[in-house]
Amino acid sequence: MKTISDLPEDLVEDEIFSRMTMTSLRSVRSTCRKWNVLCKNRILFGKKTEAKKQFLMMDSGRICLMNFNLSKDNGEPSIRRVSVLDQIQISYVFHCDDGLLLCFLKDCSRILVWNPYLGQKRWIEPRHGSFHSSDRFALGYDKSLNHKILRISDEIHPVTSENVLGFELYEFSSSSWKVLGDVIPRWERCLLSRGVSLKGNTYFRSSVSGGYFLCFDFTAESIGPLLPLPPSHSYFALHYPSLSCFREEQQLAALYQHSDTRETIEISVTDKIGPHVVSWTKFLKVVTGCWVNPFGGSFLVDEEKKIALVFVLETVSGCFYQTAHVFGQDGYFKSVRIREAPYLENSSSRNKKFYPPLLCSSYLPSLLQLN
Repeated sequence: MKTISDLPEDLVEDEIFSRMTMTSLRSVRSTCRKWNVLCKNRILFGKKTEAKKQFLMMDSGRICLMNFNLSKDNGEPSIRRVSVLDQIQISYVFHCDDGLLLCFLKDCSRILVWNPYLGQKRWIEPRHGSFHSSDRFALGYDKSLNHKILRISDEIHPVTSENVLGFELYEFSSSSWKVLGDVIPRWERCLLSRGVSLKGNTYFRSSVSGGYFLCFDFTAESIGPLLPLPPSHSYFALHYPSLSCFREEQQLAALYQHSDTRETIEISVTDKIGPHVVSWTKFLKVVTGCWVNPFGGSFLVDEEKKIALVFVLETVSGCFYQTAHVFGQDGYFKSVRIREAPYLENSSSRNKKFYPPLLCSSYLPSLLQLN
């Protein structure tokens, strides 16, 4: 008698797995040994094309997996929710390039490191007391693939009483926090962004005049030298650029606009990138009517189609919306209003803050085990 494991692989892949969400794939792995192998192969080898079209967004404290479709012949684009990954109420998410997620809970009590596909979670307690709503975090790993968490906090220097950034590091191998000695004055190297994970390290925009960004090296456990943003631009006349990743998280992309000509958007990508070195090449330049606020928006690029998908917080009649602008060569430009932006409830700011439209520019389920 034939069993479910006797179904042809093409039928299982094309007619069953292709119709299932990422979290549902996790449950079918236990069906039989053959399906378990097919699921693993699909995650590791068969989903790269789809990964370029999937990204994470926040919806009232929950993480949602979204899918972007651009119809043939550059038709109307669409964005739809694929699944809600969990019901955990969180306010901040950092996506590591190996597929793990760092989630900061709304009550600031703990951090959750999570592999949504395997369903594995690891809870991280603060060194003492509690975390603060203004804290920022980054998840990375060193050359030996040991995972670590960087915590950046606003502090007062005990000697000079100056505002500084405090740094702590959590090591998975020892399950403990330690204080890093390098404390950076706010006015010297203010880290302006939430950080982008690339090859285990995290890159931040800097406020230093002239246009620079910085890398936190999880192997050296320190911040590297100032790295230049794309050349041949006067950054005194530019808004701070947004950073993103592409080519399966192996290269960095920078989007920037002139403050006096906001209709022009330029994107450059790296040829070489590391904690101490960077080189850039131009990718795309278009004239459009939208402005990308680097504190409320982000973007992703499709190198093959030569398009960029830019996410912004758009204000219409006093309401904030999460909107995606799609633009490319030959004047191609389309907009998709996704939904009204959820309110960030535990923000320490007096003004209302909203969830940024994008959490990570591409998401590929991971088979990485959390010890």
